[in-house]
Amino acid sequence: MNQHRPVVTVMQIVGLAFVVVTGAVSALFAQAPAAPAATPPLAPNPSAPMYQQKGEQYRVYNFPGTGESIPYRLFVPTRWTPATKLPLLVTLRAGNSVDGSYRAGNDLVKQAEQRGYLVVTPLGYRGLSQPYYGSPYPVIRPGGPSVPAAGWTEVENQRAEQDVMNVIRLVQAEYNADAGRTYIHGQNPSGSGALYLAAKYPDVFAAIVVSSGPIVTDSYPFASIKGKMGLLVIHGDQDTNNPIAASQKLAEVAKEAGVATEYATVPGGTHLEAYLTYAGKIFDFLDRQRK
Repeated sequence: MNQHRPVVTVMQIVGLAFVVVTGAVSALFAQAPAAPAATPPLAPNPSAPMYQQKGEQYRVYNFPGTGESIPYRLFVPTRWTPATKLPLLVTLRAGNSVDGSYRAGNDLVKQAEQRGYLVVTPLGYRGLSQPYYGSPYPVIRPGGPSVPAAGWTEVENQRAEQDVMNVIRLVQAEYNADAGRTYIHGQNPSGSGALYLAAKYPDVFAAIVVSSGPIVTDSYPFASIKGKMGLLVIHGDQDTNNPIAASQKLAEVAKEAGVATEYATVPGGTHLEAYLTYAGKIFDFLDRQRK
């Protein structure tokens, strides 16, 4: 007597396989960790207590990706209004504090108020000594060239650069700054940082000011700033921390490379004070620079 076996069609086999595979994939995704939330775009917070405030200020923002509160110092002149597009001077710190450019008895903030400039000093992510903001260019010193970012980890050095660019974007957005008149200044190691950032972001900056920050120029890409911004190099005649001849040489090499360059020796200028007492002439130079 013949027994009839059930006939399994090809379509039934395919369907069963699909169910098995689908179930396995679903289980795999159910076990996988959820994707991290996207980092919100960096933007000013209109509900922040000091939003669009004028005068000298200490500010903080949350560093994207880490959430750390990073400070910066800001000055906004009294003439600013939401409809006013003022120039922005970024003065990088050289010591361990964002207060260096705002010390009592100097003309920087006084001149910024009179001339209508926003001034900001980012921390550079960490308040460590010798900030280079990502720059690989050594500063020439009496004992030989410096070691860029000595004492910094690679990540900290990279984040110092990013901190500067973060703060620029925040201030430009909050205060409707004139994007064609953003300037960068650096003293000593931060002079190297200013030159580096200007070459890396030539569309951001309209001029560079370097005070007592003569770098080793062998590998510096002057072509990146040529025709895009002016350069002012200054050095106090009482500054023995770095050789004045090296600052003069920096200006000469930049000129030979086709960069619109000016050089000034500051009479009586010390290492820390020359750029502060020369502030009026610095702003004269900046007033002539724009995109």
